[in-house]
Amino acid sequence: MKTITITDEMYDFLMELSREINTQDNRATAKPYFFQIQTREEVAVPEGCGEKAWAFDGGKIQTQDEIDQVIFDYYDPQYTMEEVKQMDEWDKFDMLRDQGWREVNFDYKDEYQNAFLTAKACKEHIERNHYHYHNPVDYLQHAFRNPELEMVFKFLSELTR
Repeated sequence: MKTITITDEMYDFLMELSREINTQDNRATAKPYFFQIQTREEVAVPEGCGEKAWAFDGGKIQTQDEIDQVIFDYYDPQYTMEEVKQMDEWDKFDMLRDQGWREVNFDYKDEYQNAFLTAKACKEHIERNHYHYHNPVDYLQHAFRNPELEMVFKFLSELTR
């Protein structure tokens, strides 16, 4: 057996990392795995694809309640909210077009950045650097058939067992 000499600081770090790996929620994912920052952005897609919405001047509405509220706000006092809610969908769409709204189709594009061995480190990074990302969340990826990461996880996991 060989011996590796490390500083007290490195020893403390590795032991804490081992404890964190052994106690964190693995989200039903086998080792090895790593956490990444997932961001989600809306992207325009061709008609008939993705989700539909109405866009105007940087704003977007999608639900029936949002559509009704926009029409009510624009046509008040001509219509009550009750009358707006009872209108035919096509009439509402014509009213939105008259106001300058246009139909758009969009979908979501996910991107994955960086890599962390623990959810805690990933979440802390997001908290400190949230302004660099658009809607960031921590996301767990399995490191499928990655023998290097398997060995690192084996080593780290066994330190505190």
